[in-house]
Amino acid sequence: MKIGRNESCPCGSGKKYKKCCLDKSDEQRLAEAVLRSSENLKNEAHIKQCLHPNKDECDEKIIKAHAIQNNRILNKISENGMIISMDGVQHLIFQIAETKGRKIATVFTGFCKYHDKILFQEIEDKPFTCTSKQLFLMTYRTMAWHYHKKQEQINAICIHYEKLREEGFDLAKSNDFLDYLTILSIGNSDNDAEKKQFDEYLLEEKFDVISSVIWEIPYEVSFAVSMMTELEHDIKGNKLNDMMSGEPTAKIYLNIFPTEGKSLCIWSWLEDNNKCYKEFGNQFEQLNIVDRENYFNNNLPRWTDSIVISPRLWDYWQQPIQEAFITHANFDVLYRQMEQETNDYAYKYMDTPWNLFDNLAEQ
Repeated sequence: MKIGRNESCPCGSGKKYKKCCLDKSDEQRLAEAVLRSSENLKNEAHIKQCLHPNKDECDEKIIKAHAIQNNRILNKISENGMIISMDGVQHLIFQIAETKGRKIATVFTGFCKYHDKILFQEIEDKPFTCTSKQLFLMTYRTMAWHYHKKQEQINAICIHYEKLREEGFDLAKSNDFLDYLTILSIGNSDNDAEKKQFDEYLLEEKFDVISSVIWEIPYEVSFAVSMMTELEHDIKGNKLNDMMSGEPTAKIYLNIFPTEGKSLCIWSWLEDNNKCYKEFGNQFEQLNIVDRENYFNNNLPRWTDSIVISPRLWDYWQQPIQEAFITHANFDVLYRQMEQETNDYAYKYMDTPWNLFDNLAEQ
């Protein structure tokens, strides 16, 4: 797009183009435009909706619902009402550790007040005993949170590139952007199909459709996770999902949380996906405790931004370990390249300076 010397500069400064960005290099102008387009992007991309399939029952108030229970889980993990968050709400690309109040941690505007209260009563108001209904609702809420986050991510990307286009950088025509948008669209279509399946089971009150592997830990851990993902390989290195094929992928869910003097680690998935994940579940159950912990210590920072950590554990690690953990969370691309070069995806014990499963009561 050609800009006249006396036209208003597209950067939005209010100055004429000749007095502002005319003499700047394309690289400098693009870098500055990217920074400007990222400002306030989180708020602009924010979505308020009720994801419950029965819209006739919705009330008008969309609330900030907790994906990880506030009173039962975050309250245990918090210190003076604060937790360490890796949930990726503030940053769209790089993960950092943020200290935030437990009342605002893991919240999302994905349900109306009525449905958030009525739908999740079985896991909010009763002890978690791993009944089929509780497993379904816990998995459903994890699915809803990540479904909502993906929609906001796509919304943010579209707003970001529209702002750049207004400044003269039509990156939407680039092959890299088109490839990225295609990947996002495929992921969103997969999520839509997954949610539709869950919604059908929910309306039919068909709760015994969840397959699971449950590991009970005999003490309260100092972190929690609520994640949805598509595992590419099982523990032995066999391919589970081909992310580059364009074919639908099978979702799996992981929830780890402290409760009533113990902790639960729950893998869950729709039984429709048993072909993909049943053997993986068997492999996980065959791991000894040390390898289970090590498997998670190495993979959780890579897999998910949906981690909350107790400040007690975070401070116990101290700064060098904290920095190593954050670095590990941001270097997934590098680890993928290393795996591709060796064509070896099987789990092997690899020590980490951090241990999410540190039992602080024994320290």
